[in-house]
Amino acid sequence: MRSTLRSTLDEVMILLDAGVALYRRHLARFLVLAGLFSLPAMVATFNLLLAIDDIAEAGIEEISLLGLSLFLTSLLMIPPLTRATRIALEDEVPSLRSVLWRWPRLDRWLLATAYGGCLIPVWLMLFSTVSGILFGMCCGVIGLAAYVVVFASVMANTALGFLLLPVLIVATLIAYLLYIVFMGAGLMAALYNVQPLIDDTIPLAEAFRLSWSLLFARIGYNLLVFVCAALIFSVASLIVTIAMAVLLPAPFGLILGANHPLTRGLSAVAWVIGLAVAMPLLPIWSTLHYRWRLNRYKGRDLARQIQQAGLVEKAF
Repeated sequence: MRSTLRSTLDEVMILLDAGVALYRRHLARFLVLAGLFSLPAMVATFNLLLAIDDIAEAGIEEISLLGLSLFLTSLLMIPPLTRATRIALEDEVPSLRSVLWRWPRLDRWLLATAYGGCLIPVWLMLFSTVSGILFGMCCGVIGLAAYVVVFASVMANTALGFLLLPVLIVATLIAYLLYIVFMGAGLMAALYNVQPLIDDTIPLAEAFRLSWSLLFARIGYNLLVFVCAALIFSVASLIVTIAMAVLLPAPFGLILGANHPLTRGLSAVAWVIGLAVAMPLLPIWSTLHYRWRLNRYKGRDLARQIQQAGLVEKAF
């Protein structure tokens, strides 16, 4: 049991490491593609936050448009980044010209986009339900622990509670990070589901069958890949976002104030930059995962066909 789990984790780490190596090999080209295709969402987000005088008094329409513009960031970046990953796996250079010139059939991409748009809410609902329950339990335990510690320290006239408050804050941030990880795992699962539809070499009916066959062939391994990939993606995007937030909006926040529209707009730009830098990892991992699982699935089908052919020969 332990050796099986260890081998599975090693296999997942090899997959993720191969994706990071591919991203590092073509870092500049992936960043250019991500930056170009995230520019419309970045401009829309900046203008929305610049137009809102007070974010606390923003209406439902402004918040909805803001969320839609941030969602468009990943929606615009994933198709070209997926195509660039496929080109890189063919030992070619993933340039902007090659990504646009060798674009697959439009009907397959539109169908894959619609199919993925239907799958994303389903996967997000499943993962958000699980993560929401876990996050609520963690917050309940942390809140109870904070109440007990602070109450005990006040009754005993000690500073123990105030010393443990940073620990409780860090625990809350970790629980929130895990919540984001589960949401990212839902996006990773939806992206993995649409990979067969993007592959032009597979007939459409076979692509729909493979979409679910590859997922449930090793469901535990696939879920582990989704969660580990989402964890690394969340940490990477968080680090880049914090770094960009220190460089971009922090100086303007000290001069103009944190509630100034320009400061909020630059904060949104920092968030989009952090997402754009880390976003290529998701289609890279998803494409590598699909290629590896497809090769194994075809190998298993071939072995079964050979075995069936041997049984037929014996029957005659």
